[in-house]
Amino acid sequence: MHERRNTILTVLFAFALVWGVFSWVCVAAFASLEHLPPSTDFHRYASLSSVFLLAASLAYVHLLEDKMPDRLAHIGSGRYYEQDGLCFMPVFRVTSTRPMSSSSSLSGGSRVGGCVDTSQQAELSLYYQNRYEGECEAVIHIRPPAGVFFSHKGARDVHFAFRCQPGAFGVIHQPVAVTHEAQGTPVRVEIAAMVRWVRHRGDQLRSKRGLPVGTFQVDWALAYRQSKHELSGEIELKNPAALSMMLPDCVAERIERSESVNETLMVKA
Repeated sequence: MHERRNTILTVLFAFALVWGVFSWVCVAAFASLEHLPPSTDFHRYASLSSVFLLAASLAYVHLLEDKMPDRLAHIGSGRYYEQDGLCFMPVFRVTSTRPMSSSSSLSGGSRVGGCVDTSQQAELSLYYQNRYEGECEAVIHIRPPAGVFFSHKGARDVHFAFRCQPGAFGVIHQPVAVTHEAQGTPVRVEIAAMVRWVRHRGDQLRSKRGLPVGTFQVDWALAYRQSKHELSGEIELKNPAALSMMLPDCVAERIERSESVNETLMVKA
């Protein structure tokens, strides 16, 4: 990110240094150079100002400026959560992945609770972004009230377990079923996460932190398994964050496919 700009700043800084050495050292050493137009003082103080200005610019771009854009700021309400350098935000979306029956198509769709059955499927999409240049593993639990929405039959928690590449920005789409009574209503969910760095975090790529979330115990050897224990809501969430979400309306009340889809939208070069 900004490699071309940083290269130009470095070249200009080198020229400013040469200019400064010439103005302050060479001019003082050789009397024949003391009458440089427009004036010797102009070259001395202009070169000195350029050196300080370019040095400050290089210090900012290499030490303070974010090396990666904040992609999560454009997701949802603009706020997001974080656990140990991994930022994330869950949002709902609706897809039309389940085909309509021929009878529903011919009749224009049957009405269920005031909704035309378009066989739409709700998905809980977890957007995430790594703030560091290290690779990490993450387990995130989204816990709604019992009987509101679920990713597997008989489950309560929506369990996300994935590996995040250095500086990666991605999304996991998890199909969920929403009960008829809860559709189109706000729901308060609890969020907790655990993150483990594969080797080390490395250098920071973004400075903005997300809101803190709670934690829970993770058996990393079994972290990628969505067993009944991980989905039943039995795991103790310690100090979970609370998020109010609006549930989609006119979506499926049952799950016909439970497999999640993980997309990497942008990875650090």
